[in-house]
Amino acid sequence: MKDCRMVKILFVITKKDVGGAQKYVRDLAENLDPKRFQVKILTGGTSGIRFLSNAIMPHVLFINDFIALAELFFFFRREKPDVVHLNSSKAGIIGALAARLYRLSLKLYPIPHTLYPKVIFTAHGWVFNPDNKLNFLERQFYILLHKLAGCFQDKIINVSEYDRQLAIKHRLASLDKLVTIYNGVDATAFLNKKDARRAIRTIGGSTRLTAGGSSATIEADNEGIWVGSIGRLVFEKDYSNLVEAAFLIPEAKFFIFGSGPEHNKLKTKITKLNLAERFYILENISPASLYLKAFDIFALSSIKEGLPYTMLEAMAAQLPIVVTRVGGMTEIIEGRGLVMPPREPEELARAIRYFIEHSSEARGLAKKARQFVKTNLALEKMIAETSKIYLA
Repeated sequence: MKDCRMVKILFVITKKDVGGAQKYVRDLAENLDPKRFQVKILTGGTSGIRFLSNAIMPHVLFINDFIALAELFFFFRREKPDVVHLNSSKAGIIGALAARLYRLSLKLYPIPHTLYPKVIFTAHGWVFNPDNKLNFLERQFYILLHKLAGCFQDKIINVSEYDRQLAIKHRLASLDKLVTIYNGVDATAFLNKKDARRAIRTIGGSTRLTAGGSSATIEADNEGIWVGSIGRLVFEKDYSNLVEAAFLIPEAKFFIFGSGPEHNKLKTKITKLNLAERFYILENISPASLYLKAFDIFALSSIKEGLPYTMLEAMAAQLPIVVTRVGGMTEIIEGRGLVMPPREPEELARAIRYFIEHSSEARGLAKKARQFVKTNLALEKMIAETSKIYLA
């Protein structure tokens, strides 16, 4: 692809709901040079590859996956992409197999002026991450699938060095296929603290939403301590751990901006711990990053991560940050925030309390974090490094 013709890139992703992988695809699609790249995004669901989903139907037989494989194959034949860029585990595996079949079909039934596509997979945190709750057989099964897919992928982009080393450890692919390109963020604009808190109180009051399920509004308190997080309410985020940590810090209010299948479970726990008046879950806040400066401290309690955008945005907002020792978060935050073990709410609470009691040190680390993002994790850098792989 060293000629000057337009390069057709087809992004494939399992789900179109908002998450880190979806933001990654959107950022690439919107910021690649339009004079050099022609972009199309294909998702699982009714408007894309109908049978491409994380569901297994019926169980064990994987019938929907075989149908998705066929759907992708025929889509590739029709679109004739130069680059197939796969995102998320399911799309990465099925998409790689479909691309292999497409390549074989071009050998048997050539299409004029059509080249073999380059197949790229971005791992947004490996599903077999040792902190993820999988039994031995499940973990080995996923490793085997990714090894198989790796045979048909030309490059595997890891969003953290942690993930690249995990891929090397399990011999998912040859070393020349494995690269690390960190996620990048814009120098995002944020509301100031006063305006952000006013906006959040308005949102909380208008929706009458509290996590405990009771009808109470957020108190108009600009001076109190606010600890916040942004993310989908899914098992991997382990927000139950953050709720337990909140119980140990009665002087602070806690917020999560997000929605997801764990919502009711979290509401139940918040009610059980009598936290409904100071632990709030607010849904449908977009863009959530706009309100980050409302928080005094940003916290992530995850048990599985690649390199979360919300953490990078919190760094850009110059917030003191507490995260768990999972995925690529440690290599970015260590020395610029506090890193605690996952699934230990007492340790998470201890770190949050440390920042509350040592505000000067917290501000110093937050300043370092912001500078690191500006220097090393800019969106332009991610775009440039990924573009080189497309054109190589």
